[in-house]
Amino acid sequence: MKHRITRRAFAAALVVLSCACLPAMAQDPAAGFPNKPIRLVVPYAPGAITDTAARLVAERMSAILGQQVLVDNRGGAGTRIGVQHVASAAPDGYTLLYVNSITHGSMPAMSKSLPFDPVKDFAPVAPLFWYPNIFVCHPSVPANNLRELIAYAKNNPGKLTNATAGPGSGHDFAGALFNSMAGVNILHVHYKGGGPALQDVLAGHVNCIYGDGNAKPLIAAGKLRAYGTTGLQPDPNFPGVPTFDQAGVPGFNLPINQGLAAPGATPPAIVAKLNAAANEALRQPQLQQRARELGLNIAGGTPEKMAQIIQEDLVKFARIADDAKIPKE
Repeated sequence: MKHRITRRAFAAALVVLSCACLPAMAQDPAAGFPNKPIRLVVPYAPGAITDTAARLVAERMSAILGQQVLVDNRGGAGTRIGVQHVASAAPDGYTLLYVNSITHGSMPAMSKSLPFDPVKDFAPVAPLFWYPNIFVCHPSVPANNLRELIAYAKNNPGKLTNATAGPGSGHDFAGALFNSMAGVNILHVHYKGGGPALQDVLAGHVNCIYGDGNAKPLIAAGKLRAYGTTGLQPDPNFPGVPTFDQAGVPGFNLPINQGLAAPGATPPAIVAKLNAAANEALRQPQLQQRARELGLNIAGGTPEKMAQIIQEDLVKFARIADDAKIPKE
């Protein structure tokens, strides 16, 4: 009898202990995460530099997390379609957004209303890359440097043209800010994408464009002339090219930032796990080499740093839109 009571007591103790462990396990949402593929929404069509960068990160994070990180291109409506999809997704870490200075900068700045809140509906995960646009013109433009170009633009108002990837694009905002800060009137010619815009600049139909890493071989070949980069820091991918701040427009600072975000209510433990994987991916030598080839600079950092970048971009682009009276849609 005594032996039976002891066994019963022991069994009861095991039940109590196991029940006590269940709440602790339930309180760790990152336990076992991820156990299925993660979808990384890119709010652009395939082929753009943002898409290429996202695939580069997704490949490395897949190996680190032990689950596929699949790129899901959901372009359209100035990035709104992809952004809204993630804003309304389940906050479980299995749907992420590839954010940049357009999704959380220029797009909100030129929108009359949005079906989501660009801050409250997202949980910042990690900064990934940054790059400045590089201001380039066809060699026929009669200016050897930025100060000469500004002087020419002032003496010939409305004669110079700037190709953009469309209203509200990074090109559009960079050009609006340059016009305002330099006191010039370079006319914007809008295209449906950066590819057609660049082709018309190369053909001499439009004078200038704000390019990215794809402009590097064209500059080296003499097909384009570089005048300055739009970040406050010199771009190591374009050695010898000054920033606008250095070249004649003091205080100009409008780089393009890229990073990851999740739906707003995603548990911090899952965000932390995704952040660790993203930063480990950025430390991979193969990724760093490919990023340099694309003209991307490594960022990296905490969710708090990503939140700060988002907030700064929202304020900066809203101010440019107001000052330049960019129409809201």
